[in-house]
Amino acid sequence: MVKSGTQARPTEFDLHARPQLMNQLPNACDQKVSVLPTDDYVAVSRFTPLGQAIEAMKKDEGGCVIITDDGRVAGIFTERDLLTKVSGEDVDLQSPIEKWMQAAVETLSPEATIGDAVRLMNERSFRNIPLVVDGHLRGSISVFDIITYLAECYPKTTMNLPPLRQVMDTVDGG
Repeated sequence: MVKSGTQARPTEFDLHARPQLMNQLPNACDQKVSVLPTDDYVAVSRFTPLGQAIEAMKKDEGGCVIITDDGRVAGIFTERDLLTKVSGEDVDLQSPIEKWMQAAVETLSPEATIGDAVRLMNERSFRNIPLVVDGHLRGSISVFDIITYLAECYPKTTMNLPPLRQVMDTVDGG
């Protein structure tokens, strides 16, 4: 049974739910995203067949493919798109990826801070963000890149964080 007056555990990484987290990781939010490994991404043409784009995404294990047009970001196709738009549907795997991609893509500059990236990922539920310079794709970062960076730079702090309070939203089995 849920106790009245208690808060449920946040369902996603939320800096507002744990403001002390970034205080315990000094300067992490101020580091530029360029300190992260930004060259591990897959970019394909907008005319790449859907099946080929999915295979490239699976091999890379990055969770997305970035669609480019003359080096400029034209769209993104993520694992979430695969599950919500393609999986279970009768689709032509030879159709161009541009038919399935998200054309409106949020991007950051390599000069943006890790704090900017975390906020954007948290607010918009993104797991991957392309990095652009003068409109051209220069890299990509993922949630995994940020988590790995924090764990490597601050191992003692991250390993000694207290667990989040775990209170269920519903009665067990409800």
